[in-house]
Amino acid sequence: MRNNALRDLLRVKSIESLQSESGRHSELRRVLGLWQLTSIGLGGLIGVGIFVLTGVVAATQAGPAVSLSFLIAGVASAAAALCYAEFAGMIPAAGSAYTYAYAVLGELAAWIIGWDLLLEYALVVAVVSIGWSGYLQALLGQLGLALPIWASGAAGTGEGRIVDLAAILGALFVAGVLVLRIEWGARFNAVMVIVKTAAVLLVVAVGLPHVRLENWTPFMPYGFGGVVEGAAVVFFAVFGYDTLTTAAEEAKDPQRQLPRAVLLSLAVALTLYVVMSLVLTGMVRYDTLNNPAPVAAAFTAVGLPWATFVVSVAAVAGIVSVMLAFLLGCARASASP
Repeated sequence: MRNNALRDLLRVKSIESLQSESGRHSELRRVLGLWQLTSIGLGGLIGVGIFVLTGVVAATQAGPAVSLSFLIAGVASAAAALCYAEFAGMIPAAGSAYTYAYAVLGELAAWIIGWDLLLEYALVVAVVSIGWSGYLQALLGQLGLALPIWASGAAGTGEGRIVDLAAILGALFVAGVLVLRIEWGARFNAVMVIVKTAAVLLVVAVGLPHVRLENWTPFMPYGFGGVVEGAAVVFFAVFGYDTLTTAAEEAKDPQRQLPRAVLLSLAVALTLYVVMSLVLTGMVRYDTLNNPAPVAAAFTAVGLPWATFVVSVAAVAGIVSVMLAFLLGCARASASP
C-alpha cells in the first residue's frame, strides 16, 4: 500500500493528457491575442523598480555598468524564458510552472510548486498594493489632495493610522476587473502598460540631452564583481513573464502566441531597463543615486523637477499592472488541471 501511495505521488501526467484537458474548462474563453498576452508579461516585468532599482544598484554595487548587470541578468532570464516558451508551446494549459512540473516531475512536486505559486502571487499582490498606495498618496499630495490620517496606512505604521484604504480598494478593484471579463482586464492592463512605457520613453527622451560622458567614468567603480552582484539583485526585475503563461487557456492560439509573448515581453522590458540605466547614470554621478527616488532626484539635479510628477504617474500605472498580472496568475494557477 505504501508503494502504491508513493507511486501516486510520483506519477506524472502525459503531455497528450494535459493537451486534451486544456480545452475542457468551458468557463475560460480563448479571447487573448499576442499583444494582450505580451502586455500581461510586461505588466509583471516592468514595475516601479525601473525607477528605483537602476539607481540604487548603480550607487551601491555596479556604478554606470549597471546596464551590464541588466544584460547579464537578461541572458540568465532569457534561458528560463526559452524554457517557459517551449513548455507553453507544448502544454497550452493554465497553471504555468505547476502544470509543467506535473508533466515532468510528478504530482508531489507539482503540488508543492502549485502552492508556492499561489503563495508567491498572493503575497506579491498584497505587498505591491501597499507600495501602490504609497505612490498614489504621494501623487495626490502633489495635486493638493490627501486621504484622512486614519485611512492612510495600516495600524502600527504611524500615529492615527487604522487601515490602508487605498491598498484595499486598489486590490479589490483589480480583482473586480478580472472577475467581470478577462477581456476588460487585458484591455485595462494594456492601457496601464502603455502609460508606464510612454512615461519611461519620455523620461529617456528628456534626460538624453543632459547625459554627460564624464559621469560614466569610471564605468566599473566596483569592478566586474560588483557588476555580477548587481546582476543578482536586478535579476528579479527581468523575471515576471511567467504570469502570462498562466493564461494559456484564454489565448486564441496558445501554441504560437505564448512563446512569442514570453520572448517579446522580456526583450522589450530588458531594452527599457538598459536604456534607462544608461541615461540615469549619464545624467548625474552614480554615487548620488542611493535614495528612494533616484530618477526624480536626478531630474531635480539637472533642473527638471516636473519629472517627479511623471515618475509618480508612471509608478501608479506600473504598479496597477503588476497587481493585475500577478492576481491573474494566482487565479489561473488555482484553476489549472
